[in-house]
Amino acid sequence: MFARLRHQIKKAAQRFALGGIGAVLALSGIGFLSASALLLLLTLTDPITACAIMGGAFLGTGLLFMLAARPSHKPDTPKHAQESQEAMPPVAAAFMQGMAQGMAAGRVRH
Repeated sequence: MFARLRHQIKKAAQRFALGGIGAVLALSGIGFLSASALLLLLTLTDPITACAIMGGAFLGTGLLFMLAARPSHKPDTPKHAQESQEAMPPVAAAFMQGMAQGMAAGRVRH
């Protein structure tokens, strides 16, 4: 039992370490790509325009990520489930009406 727990903890630690190293490498790659893009823009435009382009690109990308990460205000239940919940009271009323009519018909018959 403890051996399985130790194995799971070891695997989780390995995943965490590899994920952390991957994140650091990805961030450093983004840094180098940003620097190379800025140097390229500096050869094509003046420094202020190059910095404005880079800042706008990062701002736009950040706003898109924040827009994608915002919580939705949609209900968690599917639409068809809501429709069936709304339709349930009339169905129940019709069932009860049918039961009452059936019981009334049974009384009259004897």
